[in-house]
Formats: sequence, C-alpha cells, structure tokens
Amino acid sequence: MKPQAVHRVGGGVLRLASLVPVLWALVGFAAAPIDSRIQFPGHTDVPRAVQEFAWRVIETRCNYQSYEEQERSFWAYDVKTRKVGTGVVYSISILSELPWKKTAVPATIEMTVVADGGIRLTALKSSFVVCALPPS
Repeated sequence: MKPQAVHRVGGGVLRLASLVPVLWALVGFAAAPIDSRIQFPGHTDVPRAVQEFAWRVIETRCNYQSYEEQERSFWAYDVKTRKVGTGVVYSISILSELPWKKTAVPATIEMTVVADGGIRLTALKSSFVVCALPPS
C-alpha cells in the first residue's frame, strides 16, 4: 500500500471513531418506546404511564378479536386534563379505524382515567365493540 492510501484510510477511521461518542449522546436523548398503540398528539401532557394504561384498557376491557386489534389504528383525538384534589383526571377520546377500509365509520372509545398516586379507570364507553368497566 502507498503511504498516501494508508493516511487516507487512517484518517477515515479516525473521523468515524470521533463520531461514535456523538451518536451515543444522540441515542441517549431519544425517546424511550411506549408500550401503547394509541397515537397521542406530540404536544400531549398525558404521562407515559397513563398512555400505557389506556392501551391496556383497550386490550383487556374492549371486545376486539386479536387479529382485528392488530389491524386497527388508534388515535387520541381529544384529551382533556383537569386537577381534582391531589390527582389528575384524564378524559381521553379515541378513534379506532381500519386504515385499509376508509369507507367504514371509525369506532370511538371514551375513557376517564384518574392518576392520584395510582392509575385507575373510572368511565368507559364505546361504539362498534363492547367495552366494559371492571366490576366494582
């Protein structure tokens, strides 16, 4: 190998090695994945734990067939937040649609979730499928 070629290869490796710490720093600032298939607006003030809880409600309390649940998209189109005592009440309205079947009317799911040290469901209603509150 010619000395010039060695210098070019060595310089390229050095530049690449200097980028590694920058890339690791960027990865550290990336958002962690959320265990929820409900798409919330980017500016939402709904905490991750509440978003994940809302998805678990759909999974466990709504009577979707498993294949149908996988095919549907879920969008939180209206979220209202209010403080009550030491807790926060989240009223979440969700549209559920089949992306490939745009002629079908989207289903709606409305739930009220209270975060007051724990997270609990206080109201749930839906169109298209049956969604039920847990027994009291």
